[in-house]
Amino acid sequence: MKKFLAVFLALVLTLGLSATAFAADVDQESVVIHKVYKLEGAGSSPAETFTLQQVGDGVVKDGDAKSAPALGMITGAAFPKGAASVDGTTGDIVVQLPVYERVGIYEYTLAEVAGTTAGVTYYTSQIRLVVTVINGDNGKLRIAAVHTESVDEAKSDNFPNTYSAGTLKLTKTVAGNLGDKSKYFEFKVTLTGEAGKTYAESFAVTGGSNPANPAVIKIGEVTTFLLKHDETLSIANLPYGVSYAVTETPVEGYTTEHTGADGVVGSAEHTVAFTNTKGGTVDTGITLDSLPYLIAIAVVVTGAVILFVRKRRSSED
Repeated sequence: MKKFLAVFLALVLTLGLSATAFAADVDQESVVIHKVYKLEGAGSSPAETFTLQQVGDGVVKDGDAKSAPALGMITGAAFPKGAASVDGTTGDIVVQLPVYERVGIYEYTLAEVAGTTAGVTYYTSQIRLVVTVINGDNGKLRIAAVHTESVDEAKSDNFPNTYSAGTLKLTKTVAGNLGDKSKYFEFKVTLTGEAGKTYAESFAVTGGSNPANPAVIKIGEVTTFLLKHDETLSIANLPYGVSYAVTETPVEGYTTEHTGADGVVGSAEHTVAFTNTKGGTVDTGITLDSLPYLIAIAVVVTGAVILFVRKRRSSED
């Protein structure tokens, strides 16, 4: 067993040294940084490209070089529409490394190019790229490492972005003994976006049975919808940060109660609930409270008539 363990450890050590030597003999022409696109709430992400840019000049941390050459072309990670997922979808940003004339350690600062797409959270921390240039068997070799900007300067090549969106629901209830459950009530919905953000041209609307209801709604426009009892209208994929306001046109004879008629989208679902109530006294002709007394009076009158008729017959006889 001791001999077996000794041979096994020697083999592991040899393979480790071989792997290190192999890595040192490989020249890195580029660095791949992974973008992880996540989905929060309920929705479908728009198409988006995330890319980086060099901030300032590179710095020579060790070596005799007078300056650090600028990084080469940076290719962004392009995600198609609907690509973001709860677990995260990965895309690659490729940073081309320049040619270095002298050995040494070169350090660069990278930052994500912030976009304006509504609902997208961009990576705001800086990324540190360290390139170590050493002498190899066939010339100078570039070895790169990507660091986060945390205190311990941890190494990582995965940086997240998030798309956050939710659904706005408008529900209608008619109550009361005179409430007309087949009647359509008019609502006006206004969506307001955040300044400096870019939004989709329109957002899909589903639900409701009235054919006059529009199929889409746009940011900044007042849109009219019609709903009757027990119907729900849904506006999907609204980016977090969108403000909404819902009003109902008053109807004579109905009292109105509502909850959540205005707010800001910040979760998977927001519900606006309106209840219209109309009640009244039902005219039944004879009230049930007086019916027993009327019956008693009718019995007495009937009895009196019978007695009168009998007495008259007796007197005639």
